Amino acid sequence: MSSYIDQLKQSMEEEKKMYEMAQAQQTATLNQQKDPIKEAANKLRGDTYTNSRLSAIGNNEALAQKGLAGGVYQEPRSGYSETSRIRQDTALRNSLNAADLDEAKKIAEIEAKIKDLGYDTSKQIAASNSKWNEKIAAAVREDELRRLQQEREDQLRREQWEREDRIRKEQQALQRSMASYSRGSSSSSKSGTTRVEDLEKEYRDLLAQKTKEHKVLDATSMPDIRERQDRAYGEVLEQMKNNLSTDDYIKIAELLNVPEYLR
Repeated sequence: MSSYIDQLKQSMEEEKKMYEMAQAQQTATLNQQKDPIKEAANKLRGDTYTNSRLSAIGNNEALAQKGLAGGVYQEPRSGYSETSRIRQDTALRNSLNAADLDEAKKIAEIEAKIKDLGYDTSKQIAASNSKWNEKIAAAVREDELRRLQQEREDQLRREQWEREDRIRKEQQALQRSMASYSRGSSSSSKSGTTRVEDLEKEYRDLLAQKTKEHKVLDATSMPDIRERQDRAYGEVLEQMKNNLSTDDYIKIAELLNVPEYLR
């Protein structure tokens, strides 16, 4: 895995953390708005309760002056005073309930904003991850192509080295073979006492000449070496057929190590 791919993954993670940090900051800001709402609701409930109590006391005093009510904390003395107290209690409960509902509504609105913020952040992170994953996938493909190309180049270098080594060995083998021919020719010339030996020397020298003419030692592959050497053998054999008897032809061909398929 290349360092470039690691950098892409790190960038993707950093961008994700950036979105998450922004979400956390905005969430904290929204949550801070809850405390003033709760404080205002508590104050409203307190004021509502106080105003209700003051109103109840005032009404009770007014009724007491008319003989329709006793003390504030005494049982009602008439149906009118009892109805008045019930009406005041109902109004207090309604006011407190309205304060509770208003507080809950405002808190719910903040919670909805926090929830929407979470959705938006998730979408942003998903889009970001998709973008970076595409870049990472492209980088992985390029990395794999480079690896395959390098392996192919290494393989070609190995094959080239093997070909050159094989050709070098074939040339060395041919040089040894030619040296053997030369030694055989020299040995034949030293004896020089029989007709066959003279013929062998003559045609071995001719074969060496034809081998040079066809540049056998300059060949770069074994098939090329064989093809050139066969042409040299063929020209020598043609002269042998024209100049020698059948028996001499066979003997000299054997002494020159001419391949069977050419004789």
